[in-house]
Amino acid sequence: MTEITIKSSIVARRRAISIPGTFLETLALAAIAAALSLAYKGFLFGIENNVFHLPIVGGLYDEPQYRDDVFIQSLRYFSSGVWLLLGGFEKHFGHTQALFLVLAYLSRWLCFVGFLCCASLLGVVDRRDKVVFSLILCFFSFLYGDSYAGTGGLFLNYFTHSEIANGTVLLAIYFAARCRFTAATIALGVTLFINAFIAVWLVPLLVCIAISLLSERKATVGGICWQILVGLLPCVLLAGPVLGNIASNPELGKPLDFDFVTYLHEYFAGHVLIGSIPIPSMFGLAAVAVLGAVALYWFGTGARELQAAYCGAILLYAIGIAVPFSTSAPIVLNLHLLRSSTIIHLLAGLAAAAVATSWLRRDEEPTFLPGCLIVLSLSLGNLAFAVCIPIILGMYFTRPMQFQATQQAGFLSRRVLGYLMLAVVLAIGWPLSAWQNVRFNRLFAESIPEWTAVGDWARASTSPTAMFLVPPRPRGSGASEPDPSELALSRTSIFEFVSHRRVWVDYKRGAAVMWMPSYYQAWRTRLAEVEALNSLDQRVAYADRNGIDYVIDRCNPASARGDGVFRTERLCVFPAAHAAVTDPLSP
Repeated sequence: MTEITIKSSIVARRRAISIPGTFLETLALAAIAAALSLAYKGFLFGIENNVFHLPIVGGLYDEPQYRDDVFIQSLRYFSSGVWLLLGGFEKHFGHTQALFLVLAYLSRWLCFVGFLCCASLLGVVDRRDKVVFSLILCFFSFLYGDSYAGTGGLFLNYFTHSEIANGTVLLAIYFAARCRFTAATIALGVTLFINAFIAVWLVPLLVCIAISLLSERKATVGGICWQILVGLLPCVLLAGPVLGNIASNPELGKPLDFDFVTYLHEYFAGHVLIGSIPIPSMFGLAAVAVLGAVALYWFGTGARELQAAYCGAILLYAIGIAVPFSTSAPIVLNLHLLRSSTIIHLLAGLAAAAVATSWLRRDEEPTFLPGCLIVLSLSLGNLAFAVCIPIILGMYFTRPMQFQATQQAGFLSRRVLGYLMLAVVLAIGWPLSAWQNVRFNRLFAESIPEWTAVGDWARASTSPTAMFLVPPRPRGSGASEPDPSELALSRTSIFEFVSHRRVWVDYKRGAAVMWMPSYYQAWRTRLAEVEALNSLDQRVAYADRNGIDYVIDRCNPASARGDGVFRTERLCVFPAAHAAVTDPLSP
């Protein structure tokens, strides 16, 4: 099949079934795919970045005991429109866990809508193709977790606002590729409302698409500018609350009394500094980038606008590599340009799934077996998806001989082998990876109730002004990684939300320095002091010296202190010498 034939086929399929005519069908299929994807990955409440979200939803910064808590007060300037809307939600409505589950589902649904819309640009337009395409994406290995070499969120097992923007980015790309820049500008505004720096990432992609359309004479400069002006008003209205919140931050633009790059290395440099990223992650992103390039190349000039957006994403990441070598300004580094590898993952996943879908369209063609092999490799973990690169390249260079090959003897056996491969994926591959997700989530699912129980006890039995010292993050011994169950137990995100009691320090809270630099000295000093403590006795003594009322630690049967004033299966609460328990409870 020549490039001209592929381009004509895509154009014909676009005309045969219009996107507006199947809009409800797209929404419905996306809804089903989102439910399947969320069930496959699982959902947890009160982990990881929820340490920033839950105090906002709980409105903790309005409570008197947090008046001087720099971390909690900094969350007033956590400038995402999502959390500006949800501030204090728990106090008025409750059911925050159900809210987060619904938002996680809607976020996933929006992403699948964006995928299906962009897939229509590659000829995935009829119902069967959209079902196959969505099903492949539901079990796509490198679309789950974090992106390589940048650690941007993709399909996660908990709700966080930034991942909503994955869907709006795809929709903005789709609208721009269809020369609908009014809608693309509005989508840009929605993205800014969700996450301002992701909106910054989106701008060069839209510019690249506009240049592509102009070079092909599919649009004019005047026409694009007029459409952008029409969409600018709703874009500004959406951006206004977020930009206003950023501008209200009293520390915006103030000079720092510490080195910001040093802070990034102390906290987490993976979003910003290429030198902090492990070599295997770099190889992983390189493999994803090559796969996306090869898959988009397969579609030829019929995918010109998506190819332009992909080039923009690669260029943006390259700029992210170079920027820290020329400036250490927080306003620039806080754009987290390496985290834009998320967009590379999204577009590469889109293109690879579209290739597999088109190859599975008719099982009498010689592309069927390679299409089955792509589905299998995309479903496996680690770098198995890289197998798709030589497969697609091999098929591209042998296309002139494909249709003659269909008459060769042995095609029946290849078709049977293809179906057998799909059967292995359906019966073994996908269920096995789903079980691995269940096992991983179970580590957190077992620790969350324990932290909730401690939080409930603290709220009922301690003074509202009580301060707690939580366990430090576990460290591995030598070259070994920390025990996964210990890592899960160290995630204290839900404790403060449940207890409404202050926490002395936590490693994860260091992110607040990005928008509230004055927090750096307290965070760094306290963290260094706490991580230097090697025993429960040292932690209790440290708590007593610093006016901390209670120490939460892992229960140790050998400890002379017994079980403390409260305990769960693995967590024990110990009072400092000056602390008073108002109503001790037992589990």
